[in-house]
Amino acid sequence: MAIGRRKWVWLVFARWLVLALEFELAADILRTAISPTWNELGQLAVIAVIRTFLNYFLSKDMKETMALKRAVDPDAFLQKNLAA
Repeated sequence: MAIGRRKWVWLVFARWLVLALEFELAADILRTAISPTWNELGQLAVIAVIRTFLNYFLSKDMKETMALKRAVDPDAFLQKNLAA
């Protein structure tokens, strides 16, 4: 059972998505730190919770998929990652 190209592309996309979520959260924190109101603080808290959950589950899925790929074909996994 090999992990297909579609899943590999998804993993690359997910890695970038996790990074983008981190930068977006940092930008929201900075924006709120400049001129905080109670409404903005509440919105930031909700946004932070949602993005944290998204980030957690994306990272978890990425780790599980990478572990599966290593378990299925460790030599091909190493060659592909060392070439990149």
